[in-house]
Amino acid sequence: MDYQMEELLPIVSELAQKYAGYESTSITYEKAQLLMEAVLFCLNEYNSSATDSLVQRDISVKEQYSIGAKLLFEKVENIRKIFNEISFQFEDFGVKCLYDTVQKGIPQFLKWYDIKFCPQNTILTLDYPLLIDCSFLTGADAVYKYIRAIQTEQIFLRKFDKNYVMLVLEKYNSEYSDMIENICSIVLTDIIGHIAIKKPLNDIDFLYEEYLQLSKIFAGKSISDIENVVKDLIKKIVSRFYENDMDMLEYLCYETNNIAVRIYTANQHEQLSKIFVS
Repeated sequence: MDYQMEELLPIVSELAQKYAGYESTSITYEKAQLLMEAVLFCLNEYNSSATDSLVQRDISVKEQYSIGAKLLFEKVENIRKIFNEISFQFEDFGVKCLYDTVQKGIPQFLKWYDIKFCPQNTILTLDYPLLIDCSFLTGADAVYKYIRAIQTEQIFLRKFDKNYVMLVLEKYNSEYSDMIENICSIVLTDIIGHIAIKKPLNDIDFLYEEYLQLSKIFAGKSISDIENVVKDLIKKIVSRFYENDMDMLEYLCYETNNIAVRIYTANQHEQLSKIFVS
């Protein structure tokens, strides 16, 4: 929604007075710009999060800003709640980037996030990569989407024996503790290989004949065709282990193209052992 400058300036001015402690309205131009961004961030929160009935109400821009700020506060509280929930059983499998981003980073965000004067500041770099893209978001919007994805990943990984997950990571990269890659993608790909040839997860190490089976499944297929096969296999995994959890299915399917490209390339060069590792 577009706003006129004359609608925004009174809100920014009031915010500037609060920032200066009502002692002076003299703030730097750079700070004034940041406060304008803060106001627009809250207004965007209102427009993107408010219910239809609320958006359709004839309310002032200032009230929209106040509602947006309140919604933002609630989002931060949800971040805190989700973080507390996952912390009880959080498992980083020895991957330093995952541990640092979540267990060190999120508490820092909750400690320093400034809803009133700088809600657009994400504070964190969110280095551990997800299956989804959060780079277009900032502030609490980015961290909320991020922590929800981490929660989904933790649920995904907890279904499998820790030793199996760590074995997959070890075979994928002997120095996996220092890697900056998504764990779920690596484990999911290996599970897809097992499901594709009906190989039990506790049956460790693909045999030569099993790699031939996998090669035949994907041979002659385009990346798009392989993507469809991968998606069907992910559906089987979600049905078998997660009671058809649609949120889980949606999240894992973000990785279908990446997995399909890797399988296609590996199969072309007879290197499926680098994709299906355990």
